[in-house]
Amino acid sequence: MTGTIHGRRMIVLIGGALALGLTLVGCAGAPGSGPLKMKPEDFKWLAGEWVGSGYTQGEAPMNIRGVIYENGSFFIAPRGSTTTQMPGQMKIVDEGVVYETPASEGKMTFEEAPTEWVWKWEGKTKIGDRAVRQMLRKSK
Repeated sequence: MTGTIHGRRMIVLIGGALALGLTLVGCAGAPGSGPLKMKPEDFKWLAGEWVGSGYTQGEAPMNIRGVIYENGSFFIAPRGSTTTQMPGQMKIVDEGVVYETPASEGKMTFEEAPTEWVWKWEGKTKIGDRAVRQMLRKSK
């Protein structure tokens, strides 16, 4: 009887250790805690330069940089270019962010990762209704 109880304890211990290990691996791979609930004053800490990539359906992906200003205005440009800037404006709606540029409109999210902030776009072009996706990062 002692061997059976000891065997069950060992199985429980191994199962618990395995579950803990899988949980920690899952957390380590997650970029953050999900989209942040936003307030208009949050644009102040988002202000600055961001880098990442952008994709518009039917076009080649490109490396981009973006700059956010404290009032929620921003611009996006191909990385390395100083002449081609796409201006835009963000607005807080129900703790989320909507945006509009001359070429597209949609939603944005901001997430916190351990060493950086992540800025994601999901939108549609105003002409042709093509998907627009961008992801930029800024170090903390």
